[in-house]
Amino acid sequence: MWPFSGEGPALWLALYLLTFALHAVFVSYVLAGTAYAFVQSLRRADDAIAERVRDRLPFMLGCGITAGVAPLLFLQLLYQKRFYTANLLMGPRWGAVVPALIIGFYALYLAKAKVSLRVRRLALATGTLCFLFVAWSWTEIDQLMQADAVWRDMYAAGKRIYGASAIYPRLLLWLGAMLSLFAIVASWWASGPERRKLAVLGLIGRAVSVGAALLLVAAGGATDGNAHGWLYLLVAALAVEAAGWVWMIRAPDGPGLTLVTGAGAAALVCATVVREAPRLALIEPARPEALEAAGFPVFAATFVLGVAVIAWIWRAISDAKT
Repeated sequence: MWPFSGEGPALWLALYLLTFALHAVFVSYVLAGTAYAFVQSLRRADDAIAERVRDRLPFMLGCGITAGVAPLLFLQLLYQKRFYTANLLMGPRWGAVVPALIIGFYALYLAKAKVSLRVRRLALATGTLCFLFVAWSWTEIDQLMQADAVWRDMYAAGKRIYGASAIYPRLLLWLGAMLSLFAIVASWWASGPERRKLAVLGLIGRAVSVGAALLLVAAGGATDGNAHGWLYLLVAALAVEAAGWVWMIRAPDGPGLTLVTGAGAAALVCATVVREAPRLALIEPARPEALEAAGFPVFAATFVLGVAVIAWIWRAISDAKT
């Protein structure tokens, strides 16, 4: 099945898309969850969802950063020249992502601590802004990697910001998706009226994404012809997910959440393929020397070892709790 058929980096592409989807789940919880907790702090509302979110945010950010290592490495394998060139063109502007993540990380711990409401608001606002900056930066570099026609002029002018018209609709599209993914994950720790509230947020997130997709088309965005099948699957998954959200509103403790989770996972995988489709033609063919030195056995052995160690740690923690 396209794009995982034929010769070339099909394996690395599949691993990149799957690990990116996993990374997206964690960072969606972090960004949307931080913003949700901040809004609830402004409302001075006693919200059990916000309390649970604040408690889990530092851990979820750690998971998001850890899960982001693999797709970052696969991204560099697939788009070596373009990724490195975009990095260099953005320069310190791109490097600012690192301190933004550090500041956001500590802000989440501060928001979790027993502090005054004013300090908590400040910490949550800081975290939200930091994570929005990171999301904007990744959207920007994604577009700059494909815009080789502007590289020379951008370098000559010393510009560090690439302001293509498609960047902000794409960012808004992903922010809407992040809200829906947050609602899915948070619903597993909620029940009753809380699930109804999260279901509404999930529907709002999808509505924002649909509106942003229309803005993206108006800005010149288009779907790669080979990805139309995945686009149809995405639309079908979103329709099933929407039905699941409505089911959750009507019966919050029923099986609607399982339906939403399955459809949301399918939509996420399809969306990652549709998102990546325009860049696939830019992948440079691998050199014979690189193919011979790919080191897949080492990768496979390391992967198995990593899974085994994580499983052992998880079991050790579970046994300690009991």
